[in-house]
Order: sequence, then C-alpha cells, then structure tokens
Amino acid sequence: MNRTPDDSTLARTGAGHTRRWPKALLHGWIGGTATMLFLLVVIGALPLGDGTAFLVLYLALTVSPTVVSYRLLPRTRPHPGIRPKREAPKATAEAAAEAERAITRYGELLHAHPYSPGEAANADELADYRTALDAYEQAKQVAPGQVPTVLAGGRAALDRLSAGNRSASDIAWSRGRGTMKLALPRPAPGVPAVLVFETDVKQPFSVHTRSGRGGRRQILLDGGMGPTSAHVGVPAQDTDVLFVEVTASGPWRIALRRIGEARQLTDGGWLRGHGTETVLRRGGSRVVEFEHRGDTDFTVRRLNRSFRPAGVLAEGRGGARLNIPVPGRCVLRIDTIGDWKLRDPAA
Repeated sequence: MNRTPDDSTLARTGAGHTRRWPKALLHGWIGGTATMLFLLVVIGALPLGDGTAFLVLYLALTVSPTVVSYRLLPRTRPHPGIRPKREAPKATAEAAAEAERAITRYGELLHAHPYSPGEAANADELADYRTALDAYEQAKQVAPGQVPTVLAGGRAALDRLSAGNRSASDIAWSRGRGTMKLALPRPAPGVPAVLVFETDVKQPFSVHTRSGRGGRRQILLDGGMGPTSAHVGVPAQDTDVLFVEVTASGPWRIALRRIGEARQLTDGGWLRGHGTETVLRRGGSRVVEFEHRGDTDFTVRRLNRSFRPAGVLAEGRGGARLNIPVPGRCVLRIDTIGDWKLRDPAA
C-alpha cells in the first residue's frame, strides 16, 4: 500500500529541498551588501571615483557568495518510494554453456527419433512433430534460464509420438521429486533393459537397486550430475518389476525401456553424448576412438551379455582422445558427467 512521506521522512531523505538560482542570488545580495557596508563603515570611505569602481566592487562582493550559496544548497531528491528500474542481470557464461549443451543433446534426440510424418499421420501427430521441431529452434533464441522449459515441451511432444508407436507392454515414465523408492515395470522379464533417468536440475543424483540375492544393493547410477539424460543397461532378471531408489534434488523422471532402444555404434559411425550411457556395438573394427571433453573423470567399461561389468577399458580425467581396443561385438558403458564422442574408424 502506498504512503505519503511525512515531514520526518522528508527531513531524513532531503526530499522537498530545491537548489534554485533565486534563493542563491538572495543569499549573494545579502552577503555582498553586508560586506560592502562593513568596508564603508568600519574601514572608512573608499576612493570609488565616479561610481564605476563602486559598482564593480559591489558585483564582485555579490557574485562570490551567490556561487558559494548555489553550490551548498541541497539538490532536489526523488521520492524515496520511486526508484529507477534495474536491468535484469545477464546470464553467466556457465549458464549459457549449460543451455548450449542441453540444446545439443535435444538436437541429437530429435535427429535419432524414429518418427517420420507420412500420408497416414493424423493431425495430433503432425502437431506434436511441429512442436518438437519448434522447441529446438525456440531454445536457441530464448534466454538460458528458459531453455529447460522450452525443451521439456519438445521432449513431451516426442514422448507422445513414441507412445503412438509403442505396444501396450511398453513402459511409461515414472516421475518424482527428491529421494523416492519405486517399482519400475520391466518391458520383458528375463532380458536386459535400458534404464533412462532424466533431470533438468544441476545437482548430483544416484540410482540404486536392491534386487539380487539377499536384497543386495546394486549401483545403477552414482556420482551423476544434472542436467542430464542417462541411459544405462540393466542386467536381466526373472522378475516383472525392478525396485529402485532414486536420490536426487528437484524433479526427475525414470523409465525402463527395451534393450533395442539403446543407441548403437555402427561401422564407420559415431555417437556424441553427455553423461553416463550404455552403447551397443554391432561389429566393426577392433578399436574405437573415444574423445572426452571437460575436466571431469571418465571411465569406459565393457559389459558382458548379461550387462554386468566385464572390465575397465579406459579411465582418466580431463580432456582426452584415446584408441581403445574392443571386441567386434560388445556392449560399452561410458561413465562421466562431461561431453564425449565415440567413433568407429572402420572404412
């Protein structure tokens, strides 16, 4: 509620005082006249000639106190309740770089999505397809702080497109916030699956399971850092659900997908990624080129056919470019919170 400032407020802030020339001239005239009278009466008559010298001396004695009075009078101050608008703070370089990485990951997801509009596409599918495309372009134009919201709308559209092509047995997203325990339905019992965990919050997260003998705790994701979209292989189990515990800050979503939805490194192909991911390799040369960017730790592991760890192929910290010997057909898991690139050099 607005309130008119009282006299005490004006006295404190100086509002109401005005620095004006008329008041300064008045002070100068009084000061000059008093000085002139002092010279005439106390010191005695001055030899002023025909009066010209008197006028010049009088003006000189008046101008000086006028200028001093003008400089000393307080300026008019604005009302204490009225303040100029401040410009919004500019996005930091770190926020801009983070937004750029999010846009790049979304672009790769958009490029790899299997949907292609055809003659049989209905209006809803075409609308979702346009929404997904527009989200990519819009994210490049908005402020970094708005990028997660824009891309979330695009991912939701891609999810709706994927849902139209899934069978009834496919798994939907499970959403949560903070630390939670939940049961994820398996796409098919007895075969490996791909666990997908996504968050837009820049905070560490982990995903554990207590499946196995005696309820032993197994690590699926640990030491991750959002925002990210992690895809990791889950070993096969003869159960219909997978019990997991998510430890995170803020909102997230998680799902189990069919193993066929994991990305594949083909002969002569390449993959770009960010964060932890399990990659299938279907033949090719006996070496892959791995490139890591950033100042974080990284580990490249080989998994066996049951999607359990079978050995560390490479590990390190910071930027690196390595040639890693691998079998022709294998499953690779990359653990990092940085950006990476995997390439099959086969011609």
